[in-house]
Amino acid sequence: MFNARLKCLIAMFVPLLFFTPPPLEAEDKLITPYGSLRPEVIARFPESGDQVRRMDDGYSRVGIKGNAVLTETLTGFYKYERRVSANDGQDDGAVRSDNNELRQIYAGLKGDFGSFSIGRHYGLYYDYIDDEIDRHKSHYSDAIIFGDLFVSNSLLYQSPQIGLFNFGVLVELNDADAQGNTIDERVEVAATFRYQDFALHAGYVNAPTHDGLFGAAASYKFNAITIAGVYQKFQFANNQDQSLLSLAVDTDLTPRNHLRLAATSTQIDSNKNLEAVVILAGADHKFSDHFLAYIEFFNRTSEVTQPGDESALITGFRFDF
Repeated sequence: MFNARLKCLIAMFVPLLFFTPPPLEAEDKLITPYGSLRPEVIARFPESGDQVRRMDDGYSRVGIKGNAVLTETLTGFYKYERRVSANDGQDDGAVRSDNNELRQIYAGLKGDFGSFSIGRHYGLYYDYIDDEIDRHKSHYSDAIIFGDLFVSNSLLYQSPQIGLFNFGVLVELNDADAQGNTIDERVEVAATFRYQDFALHAGYVNAPTHDGLFGAAASYKFNAITIAGVYQKFQFANNQDQSLLSLAVDTDLTPRNHLRLAATSTQIDSNKNLEAVVILAGADHKFSDHFLAYIEFFNRTSEVTQPGDESALITGFRFDF
């Protein structure tokens, strides 16, 4: 099944390598530096244990990106992005359960057909589903997503807008184990229907670590208010299915002041004691296009107290360039 998908992708994109219309004279943007520095101070109040205060800057990153016009219809592009940390470097949470300092690194082609790239990408499922509720500034938004933020060793195709729809396919190539046996690959597919201020997303992940991850998300923007809802379902063979239901509200109080609130319920079908409710609320003030300050409150409670149950108060700055 996977080989058939891969052959289909190759058949779609190899002809592009031999299609070379006359070159277009245009200025290439070969190197564009960018970054985002996000230091924050966290006060944690676990249900069991001592209060903890620490610094974190898990989403800070620097990178370069660029593109080169190849023909009238074809453009090459790339991105190289690394995390950066101002703490002791041992536990900065820059990538969810992933110690790779590279966040994104890929190169590809784009044109009327959409885009195709090879490398380490944002997870397609995350981009389409989890991103609807992962709008908070601190790393505590990890508690309300199921998808993988990054996927290495991957091929990514994203379609152009086709009427009201667009879609994407990501295939992870995992090589072989020490015995030479092929390792099961991951495949992610996702699509979006968008009409004016309403958007509906659906995504599915097939991976060797579970029997399937399905998600659906919808959002609607009414003036300065955006409402988003997400449902996700993890399927496992051992009756350990997990589900998530989340509702998030974002509002612009003024052009410089923003509020957001998310309420999330998670549960494991075989153990009701592990049901949890997560509340995440935050506000930020935008001093300029490059600098803002934010504050967030996080609370997680379970039917029966779990090690991850805690409250936290987070304050920080964000400088984008």
